Amino acid sequence: MNQLTNFMSMSGYGQFIWLAYGISAILLAGILIHSQRFLRHTEKELHTQNSHETKLEVAEDINNETKE
Repeated sequence: MNQLTNFMSMSGYGQFIWLAYGISAILLAGILIHSQRFLRHTEKELHTQNSHETKLEVAEDINNETKE
């Protein structure tokens, strides 16, 4: 148990080291969450854009068929 306490205190600098690790972990988790949300948002926009383009192509094909 004493070895664990010594390891955690890290010669008196433990509070700074563990705080730095904690802040880093929180920031990395935030970046991960933000990236996943941005990816989902971008995929939705791309799907919507592709749907609109497909509808326009179908409408143009129908319009071209009626002109012929």
